[in-house]
Amino acid sequence: MTNPPSLFARKLRDWRASNGAHGRMTQETLAETLGVSVDAISKYERSASFIRGDLEHRLAERLGWTRDDILACREDWQARNQRQAQSAYQLLDDTLVDRYFGGSWRYAINDMITMAQSEFDFLPDELAPDRDLYLPIYDTYPDNWRAVLHKDQIVAKWSLLFLRPEHEEAFRKGNLIESELTVDRLNRLLLPGTYFGYCPALIILKRHEAAASLLLSSFVRFLEALAERDILLHGIGTISCSPGGAQVCRDLGMTRHGVYFMDSAFGIWELPGNAIANSIFARRSPLLRRRYAEAYGG
Repeated sequence: MTNPPSLFARKLRDWRASNGAHGRMTQETLAETLGVSVDAISKYERSASFIRGDLEHRLAERLGWTRDDILACREDWQARNQRQAQSAYQLLDDTLVDRYFGGSWRYAINDMITMAQSEFDFLPDELAPDRDLYLPIYDTYPDNWRAVLHKDQIVAKWSLLFLRPEHEEAFRKGNLIESELTVDRLNRLLLPGTYFGYCPALIILKRHEAAASLLLSSFVRFLEALAERDILLHGIGTISCSPGGAQVCRDLGMTRHGVYFMDSAFGIWELPGNAIANSIFARRSPLLRRRYAEAYGG
C-alpha cells in the first residue's frame, strides 16, 4: 500500500495551486520565494523531504502560514517518519543481541565502535573512537547509549557521558581530551541533581536517515528516565567535526561558542539546561518540558 502524502506536501501543493501571478504558481517560483532549490520543492511535494528546521520561519514570513499550520505539518512529518522507521529499523535490545550477536553485548559494542571508526577515520587521536577507551565505557554504562539496527547492521547510535567539573571546564575551553575520559573519571549518576552531558558522537549512516526518528525517541526516553529520578542536565555539549555535524547541532538547537584546539574547523556546541524546556526533546515530551521549565524557567 502506498503511503498517503504528508500534510506538508498537501498543504504546499494547495498553496501553490491558489497563488501566482497567473493562477497556479510554478515550482520554480515557489523555490525562489522560499530560497530553496527546485529539487527541494519537488521532494517536499512528493513527501520525500521536509523543510529544514532553520527555514520553517519562511513558511510564515513568505507564505503567510500560521504557527499552528507549521507545527501541525512538523508533527505529522515526525509521526510519519517514526512509523516508517519503526517498520524498517529497530533499537538494539536483548532479543536482537541474541539474534545477531550471539547473545554478547560486547560483540554488539565492538560493531558499534567499528562503525564509528569507519565514519571518523580522519579524527586526531584526541577525539578518535578508540576501542580500548570506549568498549569499557559502554560496557560499564549500558544506559548511556543506544544503537539502531537495519536488519543485522548497526546504522545509527548516540552516547552521552557525564563529565566531572574539570572535564566540563576543558570542554568549554575547547581543549577536552576524550582519551582522558576513562571509566573511573566519569560521573556516575547516583544522586539527584544536575549534571553536564557530553556526546562523543551522534552517528546516522548515509541512506539510513529514517533511523533518526527512532534514535531521537530513544534519547528522549533516556532524558525522561533521568528526570523521573530528579536528575537534570545543566548542559549538553558536543564537538562537531564536519559541516554535516555542525548542521545537526543547529537542528538540535545547540549554540556554537568556540573551536577545538586541534582544528579550528571543529566547533564546540552546547544546549544549556535553560534551553531544554523549549528544545526538540521537550517538544516530544511534556514531562521534559515541565521539569526543565520548573528548574530553569521558560
